[in-house]
Amino acid sequence: MRYFGCVMVIVLLFFSFSCKKEEAKSSLAIIEEFAIEELPDIEFAITAENKIEATVLDGTSLSSLTAVFTISQGAKAYVGMQVQGSGYTKKDFSDEVVYRIVAEDGTTNEYTVIIYTDIVIKSYSIVELPNTIFSIDENNITATVLYGSDLSVLTAKFTVSEESELFIGDVKQVSEETTNDFTNPLSYKLQSANKEKSYTVTITEADNVLPVADAGEDKTYYIPQGSSSALVSLDATGSSDVEGEIAAYEWNNGSETLATIKTAEVALSEGEYTITLTVTDAAGATASDEVVINVLMSGSYVPIDENATQETKNLLSNLGNIANSDQFIFGQEFPLSFKLNALSYDLTTSDCKDVTGDHPGVYGIDPHYMLYKSDTEKQLHIDEAKEAYQNGAVVTFDFHQQSRTDNKIYMSEITWETDKTLLYDIVNNNNGARIWFYEELDAIIDIINNDLGFPVVWRLYHEMGGGWFWWGSEATYHSSDLYINFYQLAVDYIKEKSDLVLFAWSPNYPLDESYYPGDAYVDIVGVDIYEPTKATLKSSLVDLSSFALEHNKIAVLAETGYRNDYINTKPEFWNDNVLDAIKEGSDDIRIAWVLAWFNAPWTSSQSDLYIPNSDSPQNAKDEFILFKNDQLTLFQEDVKELNIYD
Repeated sequence: MRYFGCVMVIVLLFFSFSCKKEEAKSSLAIIEEFAIEELPDIEFAITAENKIEATVLDGTSLSSLTAVFTISQGAKAYVGMQVQGSGYTKKDFSDEVVYRIVAEDGTTNEYTVIIYTDIVIKSYSIVELPNTIFSIDENNITATVLYGSDLSVLTAKFTVSEESELFIGDVKQVSEETTNDFTNPLSYKLQSANKEKSYTVTITEADNVLPVADAGEDKTYYIPQGSSSALVSLDATGSSDVEGEIAAYEWNNGSETLATIKTAEVALSEGEYTITLTVTDAAGATASDEVVINVLMSGSYVPIDENATQETKNLLSNLGNIANSDQFIFGQEFPLSFKLNALSYDLTTSDCKDVTGDHPGVYGIDPHYMLYKSDTEKQLHIDEAKEAYQNGAVVTFDFHQQSRTDNKIYMSEITWETDKTLLYDIVNNNNGARIWFYEELDAIIDIINNDLGFPVVWRLYHEMGGGWFWWGSEATYHSSDLYINFYQLAVDYIKEKSDLVLFAWSPNYPLDESYYPGDAYVDIVGVDIYEPTKATLKSSLVDLSSFALEHNKIAVLAETGYRNDYINTKPEFWNDNVLDAIKEGSDDIRIAWVLAWFNAPWTSSQSDLYIPNSDSPQNAKDEFILFKNDQLTLFQEDVKELNIYD
């Protein structure tokens, strides 16, 4: 029984192994995928006839290429008697290569790899049409050009397959030399030793694109006093036509033709005009744009002090003429008396004149240095103001008044509560504050009336929106209404005592109209702004000019400068930030003057200057000379010729 059991086990094992061996054999002998490692962009097609085909450019090296393929599982690939490995066996594919695929069960299948070569135009463009892109698709080369393009004599620039040449008929074409007429489709023959291929070049002319009319931005012009019209500039330089030059321009005010050229100047009387610009292109197509021109009479500026002297009235009126022109006066605080290291008692010169050859046309004078300094310094600044007047320049006062008890200007240095409430106490006549205030004003009025005897622009209690001065936003009980009452109180008192004062109101940037004291208390409006970018200054002055126009006042840039080492870090400030901002603002900016802060006598560093002096680097001086020589800026000699007090 034991012997019989062993025999049965052996027989069963034999039949089991025999079945498994027969099931593992496969008859599949197929190439599923084929590629060439060195030609990654070439796609191979496997046909039903077992051909594996691809086309490459003529001149492509085929002598040593690596086939990458996928075949049936368990099968092997042969070329001749040599086994082929995917991704590492190199072959010469210059001629047909036959792969024999042998399946596991010995079944065979053959594939023929054929790589064809082709001659082509590789790139194509036209020299005279550098921005035109040509598409090459099979045997067609196409492009679209602007309407009106001249296609009659053009020069093709091209590259072709190696050892091939391009012909039109029997005429060989030379890239960048041979010219042809492309008005109609053009036929090429590309030829090599044993191949020929045809190409057709078709250049399509696009539909006409309408021209673009640009009449410019809306503008406001002012009629000079004594004239009945303003000279208005019409400018169509922003107009364009993608296909070429504009053929004709026409400016019309209703049915009236004003001009038929691109830029023109026309005289217009007071009124608002909607002027239509019509442009015509070479194909006769037209486009139009409108510009609104507002022509106003120059402001009839009358001082708020009805008893103002004739010279004071003349000064205001002439400042208005300057503001409404395309020029402005350059000014500086203490231009003659303040220099680095010390006061200057030589009133024949200034840092400005040392660099540019002329003094500023506006002199800023602070009565602080008359009331709280020595009699000698007081007289220096009086003489400086007189020097300005005698040379036809403008004198403007700004008063950095000390507080009553602490004798401080800045809130950060004030300790007495009564000084912190000083603004409130003056307005409400508390604790003798108003009497003290009037006495301080009397001292300045006495200088104006008796020491000077000519008009000044008094910029009262400026930068009220900031928290640094005792009359500013950090004052106890501060409000815009409280400040307005304070400002009006000062104006009413000064008007009673002097007929030589024009009153200026200049908040710090940004312009806060809530502090405006009212038209009956202001002759001139300004803004104080330091380190402005060109964009910020332009926007600020446009807003200020608009505010001034609305209230029939004269606008000024009351204080400006660059405090962060202007000489070494921003020497181009006066040109790039200030002058360019005003130029870009064009007619939307109407200001009488721009005033730079002083070069302080208690410092010795070039980094503390607001304009260059004789010791400054040459590039800073050159920049400031450019500013002075610009046709928009007026300095003392320019202002003197205007006779602003007459």
